[in-house]
Amino acid sequence: MKSSDQPRPGAADILLIADVILGHARRLENLTTWQDRLKRHLTTPDETGRPGWCGDSLLFAQLQRVSGDENDDELFLIIAMHADLAVEDIFETDRELNRLHEKIRAIEKREHLPEANEFDPDHPETPADWKAVNTAWNCRFQAVEKIRDARFIRWLRRRGELDMADLYANDRAAFDRRREAGRCIIFGPIPDINADTGEGDTGLTEVITGDE
Repeated sequence: MKSSDQPRPGAADILLIADVILGHARRLENLTTWQDRLKRHLTTPDETGRPGWCGDSLLFAQLQRVSGDENDDELFLIIAMHADLAVEDIFETDRELNRLHEKIRAIEKREHLPEANEFDPDHPETPADWKAVNTAWNCRFQAVEKIRDARFIRWLRRRGELDMADLYANDRAAFDRRREAGRCIIFGPIPDINADTGEGDTGLTEVITGDE
């Protein structure tokens, strides 16, 4: 029996395929059942007596997004915020980041640097050992950030948000524009603290959400 010359998929490739299959299944489920599920969420209270959507804002946002009745950018933001909450703790729980941070603080205490301050990495009088540990911390942070992004994409795929996952992976700037457009709808524009707010000037920054 001849062996195939084609390379066998690795564990990461198999996991990606599984996530995409699961994502398509979840998406099809939302497409075919959104009307009944949305109705139940709007009318059935949870154990606290509140409407069901209060306890599951993610599913509520997904069902509304499928229905097409609500602003898509607003729902885009809500789903992205849920993804953020699911993966952000990686920066707090990474042992190497914490170890390096403790070493940095130990050097700063040795040098009697106030806790609210930090050394300038480019200053000639900054301790050499602080610079070395700070460089290591930055390298580790970038590595953890890549892991965080991979988990963010995987989280979206597993919940049927394949388009959002692909946009995040392939066009981060476009993803951030969509998220910012949704943030402006819910929370309003970010005040421009550098603006000279005179009469008739709100001091709010303008957010461009489309091609102009």
